[in-house]
Amino acid sequence: MLRRRFPVRQLVGFSLSAGGYALTAGILAWGFTSGRFAIPGGDALIWDRVGDALRSGSEIYVRTPTLSDTFWYAPPWAVLFGAVSWLPVQVMAAGIIAAEVAALRYIAGSWLRVGYLCWLPLVAFELPSSQINLIMAAAIAAALRGEPRAAVVMAAAKLSPLLAIDPPQWRKALPVAGVVVALTLPWLFLWPAWVSHLTSSYGASLAPGATIAVPLLPRLLVAVALLAGRRPWTRGLAAIIATPSIYWVSGVLFLGLVAAPVPRTARVACL
Repeated sequence: MLRRRFPVRQLVGFSLSAGGYALTAGILAWGFTSGRFAIPGGDALIWDRVGDALRSGSEIYVRTPTLSDTFWYAPPWAVLFGAVSWLPVQVMAAGIIAAEVAALRYIAGSWLRVGYLCWLPLVAFELPSSQINLIMAAAIAAALRGEPRAAVVMAAAKLSPLLAIDPPQWRKALPVAGVVVALTLPWLFLWPAWVSHLTSSYGASLAPGATIAVPLLPRLLVAVALLAGRRPWTRGLAAIIATPSIYWVSGVLFLGLVAAPVPRTARVACL
């Protein structure tokens, strides 16, 4: 009988994946025991406050003393948070974490590859934050795969995911945009309030050291230049760098490029 070949490649792959999971688990354990992390994360408190304000009829688009605690998303997201903020804020935070994990799984394509992505330490910092960067990264990945609907939804939060959509795919995207806007029909007055909120706050510093110190306008110019490349990865990169406010943890957005389709010529060259 032939001796069965030992699956070295599979063992190495499994070990690398397990190492990524272990790194993430270790960072999370350190963060929770040191008090750096908590559930709910800070952003969940913003979402909860906004949802409650929507249901009570209070003003949503106001600048708080700490600008990083201010709500910047478009009205559809205020409606979404209003639908769930009656739940305990810990439940909302847990739901966001679950959605972020699902987004990471979508980007990776398998739980084995999720472990590879977890070698990026920012993943561990993102998960308990109640931010939605991994969800946005998954929406960008979906757009690069030819499915633009999630990018439309995320554009109501971060605007720039629209850049990841291939122009021929806009026929799919427009009905979703109509549904997103229709959700806000009882609160149409929020749209001009949102636009005024953004324009009046343009250029404001959110918090010292919180954002990347590259102004939005130069990044937009680079994004437009990238779009001229007419490649999936250039559209994805344009969507990332044109994000209005980029925090250090926003580096997880680059994971959305992992799922970008590889051009046929590149696949042949790699054979």
